[in-house]
Amino acid sequence: MGEMAGAVSLIVPTRNEAGNVSELLVRLGRLPAGVLGEVIFVDDSDDNTPAAIAYLAGSVDFDVAVVHREPGMRTGGLSGAVVEGFRRARGPWLGVMDADLQHPPEVLAELFATGQTGLDIVCATRNVTGGGRDGLGAARDVISKSFTAFARRAFPRRLRGVSDPMSGFFLVRRSVLDPETLRPTGFKILLEILVRTPGLRRAEVGYEFAPRHAGDSKASLREGVTYLRHLARLRLAA
Repeated sequence: MGEMAGAVSLIVPTRNEAGNVSELLVRLGRLPAGVLGEVIFVDDSDDNTPAAIAYLAGSVDFDVAVVHREPGMRTGGLSGAVVEGFRRARGPWLGVMDADLQHPPEVLAELFATGQTGLDIVCATRNVTGGGRDGLGAARDVISKSFTAFARRAFPRRLRGVSDPMSGFFLVRRSVLDPETLRPTGFKILLEILVRTPGLRRAEVGYEFAPRHAGDSKASLREGVTYLRHLARLRLAA
């Protein structure tokens, strides 16, 4: 690969998202010049998601890579996939977002612009002015708010200034992050980063959480239990 055209290495964890990758890449391709340098899909799929990505990769102006993790190698779930992407990224900024378009790709430009003001991490949030949660659904919304409350009680200082530590949509400066210090498990990689990397200069950008474009949500009772165990481990280690 040659020199990247943009500053952001975007990590997109995927699991059976073949129906979403075309629209995702099209919308990422509309970002202003200089923002996006590469997209690294870290894929735990059992469908044809890797083939769909490979078919479309040549139609965009940024580098696209696919890291497919075979069954038995998918340690850490979604968070483990993100950390795997961090290790392979080349840009000075590391972005994370889902493939299902509930995280609007256009918001990435605002995250990047905000980060240029001397910040270390910029979190997209559903919980401030300009943000919205309608795409989450009533049941998931209640669970998400409860899990956020648990996290804020456990880490009142380290989560100060972050209204949505459950967010999976953020941008972090590569120079402040050591992937080897992270112990990822489940969905909540942002919480892991904030707790294990204290002192980050931070800001938030509101966004409207959109309905899923295609496919099924990966949220489940099992993921909820994984989150609570992860929170307990983080608290014991703090």
